[in-house]
Amino acid sequence: MLEPAEINLQKYQISDQLGFLPAQPPLSRLPHSSYQIWEDTLDGVSSPCNYESIRQQMDEMPVLSTEGLATEPEWRRAYVVLSMMSQLYIWAGYQPSKKLPTSLTLPLLEVSAHLGIEPCASYSSFCLWNVRPIPAQEYADPEVYCNPENLAIINSFTGTKDEEWFFCVSASIEVIGGRMIPKMLDAIDAARDGRGRQVTEFLDELAGCLAQIDATLARMYEKCAPLVFYHRVRRCLTGSKSMGGVWYEGVDRPGDLRSYAGGSNAQSSLIQLLDIVLGIDHSNEGGNGACTSPSSFHRDMRSYMPGPHRDFLELMSRVTNIRPFALDHPAGSDIRAAYNRAVGALGQIRQRHLVMAARYIIAPALKEKGKDGVEGVRGTGGTDFIPLLKGARDRTIARISSGVCRNC
Repeated sequence: MLEPAEINLQKYQISDQLGFLPAQPPLSRLPHSSYQIWEDTLDGVSSPCNYESIRQQMDEMPVLSTEGLATEPEWRRAYVVLSMMSQLYIWAGYQPSKKLPTSLTLPLLEVSAHLGIEPCASYSSFCLWNVRPIPAQEYADPEVYCNPENLAIINSFTGTKDEEWFFCVSASIEVIGGRMIPKMLDAIDAARDGRGRQVTEFLDELAGCLAQIDATLARMYEKCAPLVFYHRVRRCLTGSKSMGGVWYEGVDRPGDLRSYAGGSNAQSSLIQLLDIVLGIDHSNEGGNGACTSPSSFHRDMRSYMPGPHRDFLELMSRVTNIRPFALDHPAGSDIRAAYNRAVGALGQIRQRHLVMAARYIIAPALKEKGKDGVEGVRGTGGTDFIPLLKGARDRTIARISSGVCRNC
């Protein structure tokens, strides 16, 4: 088995400074002139006022070859542009479209296959490959990324500060946590060698990192209003699963529909990595149907991650050993206390996320649809929020704090 010390993060397209964000800021435009029609079309969608003509413009676009894409940043930029245009095509207008035109489906499938990611808009489209520091700089400074005030998104669906802030906060969290990845590998090595003091120091540092993530997440309220998110931004992130699927013209037979989840922070590799490293058990709570299989949900979300990131999570699942190493020590030991602090800090993030989900989705849905109409309201990635209304939040947090829950 590969030793943690032998793991090459670059192989998995992971930066030791920025984590799952690219080591250099993403391209804001494809350099090859043949792709300017893609860029110009997406640039033209500056607000919902232009949505009436967007489908016609995309229907009339030529089918472009992907042969002009030369570098990984260019492939990623192509994915951002094509997936965002596809999302706009589906959701522009009063009724969602049940088909995507060939001008989008053929290149999107080729680009997605190259990147190892589902051919639809995802967390990578909106956040990982769509956020840059301001002012623009050639090399990314992690300290700059740790403050969402220093970031901006390249392309926007709504043109609102609320949408931009939502993803800039997410990107800052990615970097705050991502800088711990090399230390995670060192701690796994230390646990393998029985170096308890080093593992304890790592867990204490991780708890501090998680507290910083929690504080950054709390900043979401500063510039992202719940009603703006619910009524304007959320629709643009919704997946095709919510409307029965979409026909990919030129690829599938008419009537053969593809169903994909919406762009969601559940597709963040960092969030799943934190669970893996701390050994959080995503077992199914079961019960009266309030909780479907969380383990299945989290595994499904991995297909919306870039292939190398997904491979890294699979690798880390095989080598992680922090939890059993900590539990091999007495209950009153320093390492057990440090482990509990780290898990408790992760639980606090989960709790804040649940409260935010209630404020940004459940509360507006209740106001709009009433108590009966809110049944079936889901997050953009497919998360069922109804358990929150039935008192599942406290049970979830209790299980997370004990290191055995996988429900968020």
